[in-house]
Amino acid sequence: MENQDDSLIDVLALVYKRRKLIISVTLITAFLTAGLSLLLPNYYEASTQFYAASPDLAQPSPLGNLPDNKQIYGTDQDIDRLISISKSNTIQNYLIDSFDLYNHYKIKEEDPKAKYRLLLKLNKLYNTTKTKYDAIRLSVEDKDPQVAMRMANAARTKIDSLAREMIKSSQRKLIDSYKSSQEEKQAFYSDIQDSLYQARVIFGIFNTQSQGEAYGASIVELEGSIQSYAARVKMLKNMTGIPSDSIAMSEAKLYGFRNQYQNLKKSIDAYNSGYPLIVQYERELKDFGDQLNLDKERLKQLKAIYNSNVSALHVVEKADIPVIKSRPKRSYIVIGATILCAILMTLWVVVVDQINNLNWREKFKNA
Repeated sequence: MENQDDSLIDVLALVYKRRKLIISVTLITAFLTAGLSLLLPNYYEASTQFYAASPDLAQPSPLGNLPDNKQIYGTDQDIDRLISISKSNTIQNYLIDSFDLYNHYKIKEEDPKAKYRLLLKLNKLYNTTKTKYDAIRLSVEDKDPQVAMRMANAARTKIDSLAREMIKSSQRKLIDSYKSSQEEKQAFYSDIQDSLYQARVIFGIFNTQSQGEAYGASIVELEGSIQSYAARVKMLKNMTGIPSDSIAMSEAKLYGFRNQYQNLKKSIDAYNSGYPLIVQYERELKDFGDQLNLDKERLKQLKAIYNSNVSALHVVEKADIPVIKSRPKRSYIVIGATILCAILMTLWVVVVDQINNLNWREKFKNA
């Protein structure tokens, strides 16, 4: 234990003995690091924050219902979708083309590895993360604070545009599906109309309700007239002194009523035969008409939503021009380099002393 203490004291004494060298080299390193750090360019970070919007906002409300249950903010899946879009090649290529990043980052475009180097550079300066409050933070670093701000806002706008285009693509498919279904139902509706018209012509039915009531009243009236005139003719024939013209007139009227009754009976038989079929056609026509009207209204809603400009995100904070640099942290660099240099110089002094104590030159001579 005493030997260990002596060894530690020897080391401290050695460090103290060579303190001027250690301090000198450390100070030189500190000054050199400070000077070199001043040559490093300043980078400014601009950031924008936004929330994912719920896809429910881009969906029409069910007919007859109030849209009270619609969600305003998106779920984790919607957030992940926006983050995936933000890191896609489409966004990267958009920023490269919009801000001429080859020239901006001084990368020769004709170089075979130019695109690879540009993407490496861009990925270091462009970042999208999810905050602890479930918002999306998009940040861009650049030497020019205005460029950083413009790139951040442009990227957010493009993300919104691509997300809306994905939603609109689904809406277009839904609209096309509704159009196709509506055309089929319209054709079937026209077929039912034609069938109903043909059935009305064949059976002579033009209004099932009023025509049936009219038939019922007419046949009762004719039956009463026939019975009345049949009794009158019989009575006139049994009476003496009645002119034959009166009897013939009553018989003619009776004959006319009986003919009307037969014709009406045929019409009623046709009515009874065609009534179920026509009622079925009328019911189908009404049901398909109601469904067709609902589909037309639904299609109007879909088109209205499709033509509206519903955003796929809710902007919390737009990117502003940064006034404070994000890096480099020159004080951290200088302090870190100084401490590291002091430690390394101390180790170097101890190692050199130990090597000298081993008399390595003599050992190499005698080897």
